[in-house]
Amino acid sequence: MTDIQILIVDYGSQYTLVIGRTLRELGVRSVILLPKKADMWLKNNTPKAVVLSGSNWSVHNDGAPGLPKSLDDTGKKYLVLGICYGMQLLAHDQGGAVAKPHEHREYGPAEVTLDTTHSLFSGVPQKTIVWASHGDTVTKLPKGFTSIATSGGIAAMTNKNNRVLGIQFHPEVAHTTEGKKILQNFLDMAGCRKNWNPQNLIHEIQKEVLDNVNKNKGNIILGFSGGVDSTTLAAILTPVLRKRLICIAIDTGGVRAKELEEIKINAKSAKVKNLIVIPAGTEFIKNISKTIDGEEKRTKFREVYQRIFEEQIAKYKAGFIVQGTLATDLIESGQAGKSAMIKTHHNVGLKWKVQDLHPFRNLFKYEVRELARALKLPPAIYERNPFPGPGLYLRVVGVPVSKEIIQLVREADKTVSDIIKKHNLGKDISQLIVALLGVNSVGVKGDERVYGHSLAVRAVQTSDFMTAKGYYFTEEMMEEITSALTKHKNIVRVFFDMTPKPPATTEFE
Repeated sequence: MTDIQILIVDYGSQYTLVIGRTLRELGVRSVILLPKKADMWLKNNTPKAVVLSGSNWSVHNDGAPGLPKSLDDTGKKYLVLGICYGMQLLAHDQGGAVAKPHEHREYGPAEVTLDTTHSLFSGVPQKTIVWASHGDTVTKLPKGFTSIATSGGIAAMTNKNNRVLGIQFHPEVAHTTEGKKILQNFLDMAGCRKNWNPQNLIHEIQKEVLDNVNKNKGNIILGFSGGVDSTTLAAILTPVLRKRLICIAIDTGGVRAKELEEIKINAKSAKVKNLIVIPAGTEFIKNISKTIDGEEKRTKFREVYQRIFEEQIAKYKAGFIVQGTLATDLIESGQAGKSAMIKTHHNVGLKWKVQDLHPFRNLFKYEVRELARALKLPPAIYERNPFPGPGLYLRVVGVPVSKEIIQLVREADKTVSDIIKKHNLGKDISQLIVALLGVNSVGVKGDERVYGHSLAVRAVQTSDFMTAKGYYFTEEMMEEITSALTKHKNIVRVFFDMTPKPPATTEFE
């Protein structure tokens, strides 16, 4: 698997993910991490370049995020490019001045004059239209830096070695006319090679798996949930492994309404030859109901999950287990470099009796979606919202799980999902969570006192699930969802959670 060449440090700009997407369109793989995660990642990796994103922060705000401690801000190890806040942060950190001059605040389109003798602006017209969004600006350059663009003030800067650069506008957005050309120049300066090509990546994954499994002529087990990751991986491996690939789907008892039917449909789309569905709801509920702690729930889930797969490995004489684990899963599980463990993932860090393979270990969700498109899988697969392995068990918070409570949450999830589909909001929402909170409260229904459950509805928007922002439903939508949910005799209250990630995670547990 080809390496990540660009680290993008995410300071919270609405355009951060657009940087990653644009670099991918230019054929170069990148990783987007928050400053603390970026700091840990840099201790174990040396990219070709580091990009510092924009932000809604000012460098003068208390608590404003700073440069990763491990960053080489001299540019000796790799190129450094600060965009908007990233440029201001570099200037501020290296002794320049950042202020709020009224005459240089820019919001929207702006005309810049470029020093086209500089490599960053090679082949770009001297005057061009860019997209700007900033109140702060660099008013004094750090020692050793020079200005290479102006728009009434300093619009771009570089150090004397052209290894540390800053751009005040946003080259990543479509409104910057020559933005892609500027970023391509940056990639050329960094010595990047094209390594993001879906078809090439598909062949690399097939070759990597074949190189491993051909040492053993037995079968290969794949954990199949019907989600975008496992379905895409099955579609990649089926042509080369054929009947040797045994896809195992487990009915954990925590699946959503019609989930099992969807699993079978998606397996057919991936041309899976062997799909085995294992019913195990009773065992999962019995084991998980012993605790209300989120992390313990994940542990209890893993115990049953691993035992079932070990049985299937033995039954089908498999020499390998293959899973659609993503880079996000490894990072959150503390399995990537020295990253902190945020939460246990059911398929990460298990000790198997056979070798386990994770062909997607360096990929993020949006990259897997691109692979699914390249494979011509149906939109229902590559646009599908993620669903955690432990499923609805993670959406019962603060009370023990039971078959009855899981069924209540399943019905509530379907109710909200149907409303979202009716209003055609599916493409606006990256993940929907409907959770039962362990807080009963008094209500009134039909002039009678009731004492019932509280539900939380949470929708988020994200591309890589490393960061996310809460989705804000309209007042009319919230009223419709609340009315529909509280028709259930045991549901009294509905809360809407718009907390971003961080500080929250996508799921409640």
